[in-house]
Amino acid sequence: MSGVRGASISRFFSIVSGIALALCLFAGSSVAESVPKATLVSHFFPSGVRATSDSTADCWETSLAAPRKDAWRCIVVNTIYDPCFSSTSYPNAVICDANPATDTRGVKATLTSKLPATTATGDSMQPWVLQLSDGAYCTFLTGATSLVGNERVDYGCTNNAIIAGLPKQGTIWTANVVPQGQTHPVVTTVVHAWY
Repeated sequence: MSGVRGASISRFFSIVSGIALALCLFAGSSVAESVPKATLVSHFFPSGVRATSDSTADCWETSLAAPRKDAWRCIVVNTIYDPCFSSTSYPNAVICDANPATDTRGVKATLTSKLPATTATGDSMQPWVLQLSDGAYCTFLTGATSLVGNERVDYGCTNNAIIAGLPKQGTIWTANVVPQGQTHPVVTTVVHAWY
């Protein structure tokens, strides 16, 4: 009886070990697949609107989140949007609350006055939105933030992580991601960056 029982236990552990090995191999291959050969870099232009607001927009300066010649910091119904985009398709309006990472089209709001002179000087080294290898999306934070080490907290992410400083650019970009509840950054691959 003990020989049969021993063989059953041995077979059980062999099956469990085989399943564990298969899961490890599968998990390892999916992690390797999530690291791109190169970070995709895109320049966002609003392709349309999801709605037209009856509200008006008052834009007073160039966007802090996306410092480019067609991006603005605006207030619409007591909410600050940064960035809102101007477009030749809508000469008397701006498109606010768009998100290229989620393919969310913006809301068109009529301008109360002429747009201010832009202070953007060309391509910035500061992307507006980042997608990380774990699937989280991160957007540039405007206004006062805290520090991690000597780096400003520049991005807030959908998984409640933060990014200290701007991403390191190269063929594959990386970012210093601080997971929620942690104090030290983890170098993480940036899959996609939008300007």
